[in-house]
Amino acid sequence: MDEKLKTFYGLYERRRSVREFLGIPVEKDKMDRLFKALNRAQSAANRQPWHFIVVEKKERAELDGVFTKEGFKGAPVVIVACAEPEAAWVRKPDGVNYAWVDVTIAVTEMIGAATAEGLGTCWIAAIDPARVKRILGIPERIEVVGIIAVGYPAKELAWEEKPRKPLEEILHYGRWREGRR
Repeated sequence: MDEKLKTFYGLYERRRSVREFLGIPVEKDKMDRLFKALNRAQSAANRQPWHFIVVEKKERAELDGVFTKEGFKGAPVVIVACAEPEAAWVRKPDGVNYAWVDVTIAVTEMIGAATAEGLGTCWIAAIDPARVKRILGIPERIEVVGIIAVGYPAKELAWEEKPRKPLEEILHYGRWREGRR
């Protein structure tokens, strides 16, 4: 494996959900690169049915009240990821709307970029979306997908052992095989 591939895969070995942050602000140029990653993400039919609200610590007094873990309040930046279902591509045979899928792809790309920058992130789903919408003035037609905490991690990003399902339980070759979870 060449060095570029090692660097790429090393990034995903270091990536983890960070729940404790140093109070250090994130530099504007780093945040700009994260935003470029969001903007370059793929979406179904290139519809880009997403919106992202960037909220820095100094503006967050009321929003911090939605977090169930104290550590998230220490993140210098949170990004509220939102979907606009009316703008999304819809799969014709079953009517599945891809807004949440597209937002998730963009956030995942940004999380990879954040890891490359030495920043920690955590996707926060344990929130009351109606409360978040009220606090931030988000229109009714827009759905809150999650909040991503971003900042310098209190503990260095490094590979950690995590329980994962064996590949044999999640991969099916050629067709679905019963007996797999």
